[in-house]
Amino acid sequence: MVRTLLIFALIVFGGLVPGPGFARPNRVVSINLCTDQLAMMVADPQQLISVSKLAFDPNTSVMVKQAKRYKKNHARAEEIIRLQPDLVLAGIYTSKNTINLLQSLGVRVEQFAPDSGFEAIRKNITRIGELLGQETRANRMLKDFDNKLAALRKNAPKEHKVLASYEPSSYTGGAGTLANEMIKAAGLRHMGEELGFHGSSVKLSLEALIRENPDYVMTWSQWTGGPARATQILHHPALDEWFGPDRRVTVDTRYWICGGPFTVDAVADLQKQIVQRERGN
Repeated sequence: MVRTLLIFALIVFGGLVPGPGFARPNRVVSINLCTDQLAMMVADPQQLISVSKLAFDPNTSVMVKQAKRYKKNHARAEEIIRLQPDLVLAGIYTSKNTINLLQSLGVRVEQFAPDSGFEAIRKNITRIGELLGQETRANRMLKDFDNKLAALRKNAPKEHKVLASYEPSSYTGGAGTLANEMIKAAGLRHMGEELGFHGSSVKLSLEALIRENPDYVMTWSQWTGGPARATQILHHPALDEWFGPDRRVTVDTRYWICGGPFTVDAVADLQKQIVQRERGN
């Protein structure tokens, strides 16, 4: 039934996308938070017509104000078809049903993988610039990104203290993650990597965290709030007693979800917090 409706919509609205070698797109729709934010930074305002609902959520998006310029979508094929896009930007974990339906109707869909590090951010910025025909703007962003990152590394504390990231349900991360590179760029050593962990879904018991005794423990702002079974561990008395206020660091969740030019701001914030604690401020 859904497929029938979509085919009808295609007939009504006409062909949506030219074939290979298509011209610069003028009706771009993004259905993934990370592509939302990159597209809003790179595209002309008239070129991008819709971003996902997550771009409007102040708990996840760093660009809520900018998102209000565009139509909100819920990543459903039915609503996307009505927008007559000539390019749809998605994540590799976006609903396969949505992707398959759009592609079966001739809609060009470009999928992006989550950023695993700074090089992945660079590649995604370059790619989105090429897809949107905005290479010059993307190149400027890349140059600014690299200059700011180099300055942060130059000003990093000479003594590289150990920091452990600690998330709800006792998860931590290690090598092969964007968070790992961000922590190291701030001038710190990431405990997860030093323990040989890889990826972002590694369980670390509170007992093991205390035994390893890192200099600092980092948690995300969004996950230290209201009551929930998953976040109970972050309020455990033992954690509070062992790692007091001077050893706890809280970062803004929104800047750690996706990679982009704003990632440098998150690194700068983390570095600033550590420097202040080291100075006893």
